[in-house]
Amino acid sequence: RVALQRIVRTSDQFEPAINAARRFHREEALRIAVQTLQGRASASAAGKAYADLADACVDALAEVALAEVARLHGDPPGAFAIVGLGSFGGHEMTAGSDLDIMLVFDAADGAQSTGGRALLAGEYFTKLTQRLVSALSAPTEEGLLYDVDMKLRPSGSKGPVAVRLSGFAHYYAKEAWTWELMALTRVRIVAGDMILGAHVVE
Repeated sequence: RVALQRIVRTSDQFEPAINAARRFHREEALRIAVQTLQGRASASAAGKAYADLADACVDALAEVALAEVARLHGDPPGAFAIVGLGSFGGHEMTAGSDLDIMLVFDAADGAQSTGGRALLAGEYFTKLTQRLVSALSAPTEEGLLYDVDMKLRPSGSKGPVAVRLSGFAHYYAKEAWTWELMALTRVRIVAGDMILGAHVVE
């Protein structure tokens, strides 16, 4: 994780940073595949290694996406955490797995970012989510990184892409289907504010 952060921080632009992440991912994924084929890593160990690699990519690119949004709209008006679910959350990935993620944020009512083009918290974190998804899934000259699936968020594809903590808590306490509650058993925090993340997984 630290190695990839160091690599992407060498660029102060969005596109070069996400290309650097793709090169890093390609090299590390090949290393995991070779170790698995040679019998030096079990399937379960490979699944965890692929998930650890995805953790590194999400963490580094969340930082890149935040820097891009902050450049346009100022510092964030609250905290956010990136949640991993599904096979990603359960450390059971393969080379071709997609990423089940959710962005949860917390901010005071009416809070705005600090920039000249200030945004309310919901708008700001929606833009951050969209930028993160683009950083993770947009094809570039360095190829693809991950397909991103956000359908496990509250209300699925009909719900907001960035979920306020209070809305997250209400949904899973009052409205979620049984299978959605089961999906929460594999939730873990991948990036962002760890204090907020602890509230999410409580």
